[in-house]
Amino acid sequence: MNCHQVLSGACNSGDQCFAVGSVEGIPFTAYAAGCNIVILASNFDRVQIIPGAIHGYVRIGSLDCSTDTGKIAAAYGAEVCIFEPTPSIHSAATTHGLEYRWVQTGKLVADGPIAALSWNLEGTRLLTGGKYVQLWHQASLYQEDSQPSSGVTFQIGGDKEEKVKQPEDEDPGWVCVWQCHTATPAHHLAFSPDGVLFATSGTNDRLVKIWYQNKVLVQTHGEQGPPEFNYTFIYVAHPRAVTHLSWRKTSKYMS
Repeated sequence: MNCHQVLSGACNSGDQCFAVGSVEGIPFTAYAAGCNIVILASNFDRVQIIPGAIHGYVRIGSLDCSTDTGKIAAAYGAEVCIFEPTPSIHSAATTHGLEYRWVQTGKLVADGPIAALSWNLEGTRLLTGGKYVQLWHQASLYQEDSQPSSGVTFQIGGDKEEKVKQPEDEDPGWVCVWQCHTATPAHHLAFSPDGVLFATSGTNDRLVKIWYQNKVLVQTHGEQGPPEFNYTFIYVAHPRAVTHLSWRKTSKYMS
């Protein structure tokens, strides 16, 4: 029997099932309780519970929060749901100041069960770890980066007939821009504070992979089309099995 079945609201086991984030400088804590997501303010007042009934009561295996935009990513097996904070219009005055409600704005499906998640600082890229390490990018921003600037244009007035948005014009959500099948399934993931590097390691693994972008290989391709991502890694040996990964806030080095 799982702990959350005995103690209602208890956090799921494992270091990947809770995270600390912030939205507009206001910190909060989110953790997985069974199939639900519980959001707490800095004084541990309960702000919101996101029920897992709409996801088929699948137990959450991993969760991570953005420390800048307040986005929350939760893994239900191989499916990841993205939740973003929206200001509460009708809410009573609170002492913690976290007057937001989290709503689902996106979803992505990985190539296998996900054991770890990691946001970059801006909340525009998401790492998923398991049998495959995959890098996901917000599709709208990814497409904007791929389109060259055509200068500034001006228009006076507007069309009398508004264009109806076609189904194919809908936001595709998140796209996988890079993936790698590692020899050992990734159980720990961590983006560096600047989002340039990320580290991975497996269960009972004594070797940590530090991934960096191979810009030489990327520059050999043409400049047309969306930007390409290609990462390679170096090994960092550890005397014992790695149980957690974290980066220093004021340095490029990992602790």
